[in-house]
Amino acid sequence: MHIIFVTEIWGKTPHVDSMVSFYEETAESVTVVDPYDGTDPAFTSEEEAYQKYSAVCGHDAYAKRVIDAVKQAQEPVYLVGFSAGAGAVWSACCAELSEHIHGALCFYGSSIRTMTDSTPKVPVELIFSDNEESFDVESVARKLQDYPLAQCYITPFAHGFMNPLSANFHQEAYNFWLTWIRDQLMEQASKKS
Repeated sequence: MHIIFVTEIWGKTPHVDSMVSFYEETAESVTVVDPYDGTDPAFTSEEEAYQKYSAVCGHDAYAKRVIDAVKQAQEPVYLVGFSAGAGAVWSACCAELSEHIHGALCFYGSSIRTMTDSTPKVPVELIFSDNEESFDVESVARKLQDYPLAQCYITPFAHGFMNPLSANFHQEAYNFWLTWIRDQLMEQASKKS
């Protein structure tokens, strides 16, 4: 199985590299898709990261990067996305790529709220923060849960809890979900064999 990690607006940071190395044993190969072509912009704040992301990429371009990575993969893929990356993953899962994608995990993809009319064509597990400033998480999760291939979880942690660069990073939640992701990937790998 090939895993594609899709980063937050912070890009391919040393933290992302650390996460990827944690999962390398689980997959035959791992690819990282980020908004900045594999460079670490070393942002000093979330505002700076958001401004750069908006200027050089944005959702549509990011979703296209994910879709292109899926098409280039030599074997079926499993997608794991965070924040803006989760929104891009959702777009890929709703595109006509179902023969290429085994499934996906989307962490606190707040932009998904604007795409609830898109239907996933592969299994997608959506992990939301319990409180988002820009929308009501429970109502969005209820709507998404109506799709047979979507499974929603609402955590008691804030947006960015998996990212040490975020003010909302939560070490215990990170440890739990890091292992949970690995378990999901191992389960998918065992289904493939």
